[in-house]
Amino acid sequence: MPAAKPPCKIHNTAIIAEKAQLTGTYLIEIGEGVVLHPYCKIRAEGGKVTIGKNTMVYERATIGCAQGAEMQDIFMGDDVNIETSAIVEGSIGDGSTVEVSAMVGRGAAVGKYCKIAPLERVEAGETLEDYTVVYSDGKRRIDKTMEEHEEVREAKRVGQEKAVEVMRKMIPNAAAKWM
Repeated sequence: MPAAKPPCKIHNTAIIAEKAQLTGTYLIEIGEGVVLHPYCKIRAEGGKVTIGKNTMVYERATIGCAQGAEMQDIFMGDDVNIETSAIVEGSIGDGSTVEVSAMVGRGAAVGKYCKIAPLERVEAGETLEDYTVVYSDGKRRIDKTMEEHEEVREAKRVGQEKAVEVMRKMIPNAAAKWM
């Protein structure tokens, strides 16, 4: 017997692939223009999950926490990318990217316009300030270009909108099955 559907609040412009998995008993709130690729997992088993506008969650990526641990709400800001096989158990600020197979631990807080490089980790409970780049065995630096230039942040936002538009044409929408 299939598991019960979690409570969902889904914006009418969100795209949820047929093979995306949404589980849990807490609310999953999916914002405007969000794209959930096939085989991504949104787990609202340990708290509410909120995904902001124009965020993309790629194949085999997981957002949320499993049941059994202390309750933890998770928030994804606007224009966020959670790339293939990444695992996010903390909150992510606007414009940030968690790259392929990277991990954001339980209760971590990643600031705005951060980048977690492939295979890197943000430990449970850790806080990253805005514009932080995590790379090469846990090294950290501040992306001064992103921090100091509004036009670069705006270009990133516009690029994200265009990428979302492309995905809207490529991924058949099965959001209705979650409503």
